[in-house]
This record gives sequence, structure tokens and C-alpha cells, in this order.
Amino acid sequence: MKHTHVLALSAAIAAVISTGASADNHKVEIHADAGRTFFEDSLEDANTWGLGVGFALTENWMLDLVASRWDSETQSGGVDVDGTQYRLDMLYHINTESAWRPYVAFGVGDQEREFNAADPSSERDTLLNLGAGIKRSLGDSWQFRTDVRAFNSLDNEYTDLAVTAGIGFVFGGESAPVAAAPVVAAPVEADSDGDGVLDSKDQCPDTPKTHKVDAVGCSLKLTESVAIELNITFDTAKSIIKPEFESEVANLATFMNQYADTVVTVEGHTDSQGSDAYNQKLSQSRADSVKAALITKYGIGADRVNAIGYGEAKPIADNMNAAGREQNRRVVGQVSTKVTKTETRN
Repeated sequence: MKHTHVLALSAAIAAVISTGASADNHKVEIHADAGRTFFEDSLEDANTWGLGVGFALTENWMLDLVASRWDSETQSGGVDVDGTQYRLDMLYHINTESAWRPYVAFGVGDQEREFNAADPSSERDTLLNLGAGIKRSLGDSWQFRTDVRAFNSLDNEYTDLAVTAGIGFVFGGESAPVAAAPVVAAPVEADSDGDGVLDSKDQCPDTPKTHKVDAVGCSLKLTESVAIELNITFDTAKSIIKPEFESEVANLATFMNQYADTVVTVEGHTDSQGSDAYNQKLSQSRADSVKAALITKYGIGADRVNAIGYGEAKPIADNMNAAGREQNRRVVGQVSTKVTKTETRN
């Protein structure tokens, strides 16, 4: 009958082992303990020490195998008594989240008492134990533990009390798996003006769809140089613009009206016939006639047209023949400017 309790407790421990054996985060704890045992029967209280190894079954449950020993003597007669225990305990940790981990414990074990008298003898007891304790993490896998335990003999019907404290080393734990963050679909960003740049990066909203744009959605600009040249000829000793060259002057005026920041210098020239003074005056007259046409006929501001005569000083052809002299009787001018245009899509 007295062993029925042992069998029942062993079955309960086995059940916990079987349910916890599939735990994903196994740990092993080796601990060394020392303390004091207080006896109910006629023995002197004694120091006790022991070694144990624990196996984590679940986050809360641990199976603990303990071997301990104590040395005492009888209160009468002074007979030395040595005690040896072997226990199988279950620990339930109440709080596993903080550095302090309180627990309750219960278990079953075997104890042998050896009486070192003139006639040595020994006795064995089956012990049930029940207690409570606390563990404190010390960092780097070390921990402090202390507990108080009551031991009840099923054979001799006494109950002893033990208080112990010790150091434990924990190893073999696997890191708990980190739960994968839920996949959240990224919101679809808009491109309101349809230029190919998302609104979150578009620094130039409402760009026309016909424009090419840069990385921030602004219209691409292209700067280029534009120019026009005037080159008209005159009859001998004349400064009147011939009808066939009116369109040349008109084109120059159109260009200058389109680009209002332009200024032109028209240069008058002659061939080598006549005196230098005469040719100088004639060349100036030719330049002035073109200037007057730009101002009066086409509305170009007077401050935008300069007229300079160079006489016969800058020929571009041979004055020894008629064809060359015709080329030298001329008015020339050139206007250029830089224009920035918006690039468009094809």
C-alpha cells in the first residue's frame, strides 16, 4: 500500500514527460546545491549538499534528477549517521518571462541511512517531496536557485525539512523562432499626370503628356544656338535695296522679332572703284538703308540695330573683274542667340 503513492507519482511524472517531450526549446540545467536539513526524528540537524541535472520539457515544466548527501548523528548516543538521496523531481515555473523565476516542485526518491555504530546497520526509505523555490538569472547562462523542500517517508512516517541554495548552468537551448511578419501588400502609387513618374517623387505635377521629363517629373529642356545671316548686294554706286533682296531683310526682321533680346550690326561694303572717301560714305549709306528698312518697315527698335560702313577695306572677292566687284558691293549682318526648348515625346 505504501508503494501505491510512489507508483502514482511516477505515472504522473511520466505523463508530463510524454506530453513535454515534443517541446521545441529543450534546455539542460546542471546545478550544485548546499543547505541545511532539519530532521523530525531523533537526529541532529545537518548540512547537506547535492548535484542535479534538469531537463526542460516545456517552457514551464522541468524534470530534475538530484543526488544529495548529508552527515548527522543521533541526539542520544552520538552515533554517526550518513544519508544519501536519489530523487526524481518535477518543477513547474510560474513565471518564465522575468529574471526571477519562481517555481513549485514535487517528486519521489530513495534515501539510505547508514548508522556507523559498533554494530553498523542501514535503512532505506521511499520519500515523497513537495516544495517551492525561485531562480534568478545571473547572465551568461548562469543562475542562482534556492528552495525549501519537505520530505515525507512512506516507510517510517517522518517528515524532514531542507533549505538549499545553489548555482546552476543552463545550456542546449534553441532560440525561439521569430514569427514572420505578415506580408502587407504595398499600396499602388498613382501617376496623376501620366508622365511616368509616381506622384510621391513628382516635383512638377500636371506636366503635359507630350513632354519628356527627368527623374523628378519635370520637363526636359534643350538649349541650342539659333542664328540668321543677311547678305545682300547692291548696284554700282547705289544704296537702294533691290527688290530681290527684300525677303532677306524681312527674314532678318522676323528672326529679331521672335527673339526680342537680339541686336544686329549691319556692315556696309563697296568695291574698289572710286576714292576711299567716296566708298566710305557709300558703304555707310548702304548700311543705313538696311537699318532704316528694319526700323520703319518691320518695327525693329532703333537701339537694336547698328550700322557701320567699311568702304572698300574688306573685300571678299577680286575687284579686278565684274563678278568679284559685284560680290564686294554688299551689306552683311549676323544675329545669333541661345534658345531653350522643351523636349517632346515622339
